[in-house]
Amino acid sequence: MSKMRAFHNVVLIIGLLCGAVAGQKKDRVEIASKISAAGRDCQDVKPGRAATFPKANYPAEAKAARVGGTVLVAVKIDEKGTVSEIEAISGQPLLRSAATDAAKKVKFTSTLCGGAATLASAVLTYNFIPFVAAERYFTPTKVEEFADLKNDSPFYEAVLNLTENYRFAFGYTDKKFYADAPLTRGDFAQFLRLTLDLLSTQAAANNKLPREINLFYPYNPQKLLSISKIKNLKPTAPFYDSVKTLLLKYDVVLTDGKTEFQGGDYLTNNEVIDVWSKIFGAEAIPVNFGKINDGDPIISRGEFALFLQESLQVLTYKVLP
Repeated sequence: MSKMRAFHNVVLIIGLLCGAVAGQKKDRVEIASKISAAGRDCQDVKPGRAATFPKANYPAEAKAARVGGTVLVAVKIDEKGTVSEIEAISGQPLLRSAATDAAKKVKFTSTLCGGAATLASAVLTYNFIPFVAAERYFTPTKVEEFADLKNDSPFYEAVLNLTENYRFAFGYTDKKFYADAPLTRGDFAQFLRLTLDLLSTQAAANNKLPREINLFYPYNPQKLLSISKIKNLKPTAPFYDSVKTLLLKYDVVLTDGKTEFQGGDYLTNNEVIDVWSKIFGAEAIPVNFGKINDGDPIISRGEFALFLQESLQVLTYKVLP
């Protein structure tokens, strides 16, 4: 927070407003906030709450490019609960203005310190979720075939490696990779199946048994045995075969607590790390990635490409002769 003054004291979650959570129907913005008293030490803090918390408008340019992700907005709040100062501290440039415009309209009840209204600070989290459904995947053999991936992109080398060395990278029917779009559960299943298939093939070629070298482990919390038990999974989905293979060949299931597979839902950084470590072990988590305690941002397809490239270096080493 470069221009905002840092504050102490207790930080409490005060609100969460969500869009549709039972499957992705349309572009949406989710909002959360944390607030703390500021200006003086106080042992008896009663944090304010969001009296009005309007959602941000999803910029048309960002939707067209399927750009999504998390924008963090730091605000200072006066004694009456009005936002007095504001700054976007992280997030996609295409989304920052929409988040800060919405944050200006947030109205809080007063934060109390020892019964008296006091200044406060807050960090508002805006999660922009673009609609990224696909009827089928586009799988090129050369990175140049992705129409939207330029060589100055921070994800270019990772996607190039996944495309030309592993044959893992895939995009959508418009021949775009959409590095800034959130990673969906369906896309994650596709990447995961490709990873397990590669490791199984390499292990077999080198006369190694995956279980004996602790290459990967089953992950089936609900003990499902049949693909028919997975709800909301359509045979026409581009990731259907991968979800089926994960279950029947590897005993890996990515459903939620209701045994539903919401293929269009996004995944967060911590969710990816949690599942990946349970299947491949903690050593397969790249050193540049870790669980985030203060918030859990959405992971983009480009960020996961970086994650996967680094993880494969560890995993494929295990199956060398």
